[in-house]
Amino acid sequence: MRVFNRYIISLALAFGAVNSLLALFGQDNVTTYLIVNAIVYLIISLLYVYLNPRARRILATMGTVLFGGFLVFVAMRVIEVIGR
Repeated sequence: MRVFNRYIISLALAFGAVNSLLALFGQDNVTTYLIVNAIVYLIISLLYVYLNPRARRILATMGTVLFGGFLVFVAMRVIEVIGR
């Protein structure tokens, strides 16, 4: 099995497990799902850093976008807490 296929399978299994656990615990906030999935994506991507350069560039771009979304939600929470 190629490295990229193992990477995709790892992501699919991790996302399935994380989303199932969040649903099992009754989480109904979509920002929680996004943040946890972004963290899982970044961790698994760090484990597969030995992909070819083109794939790494694409994954780095995706990671940057997800991390940016994570920062937006964190900033929104901070503004909400400060505004109280």
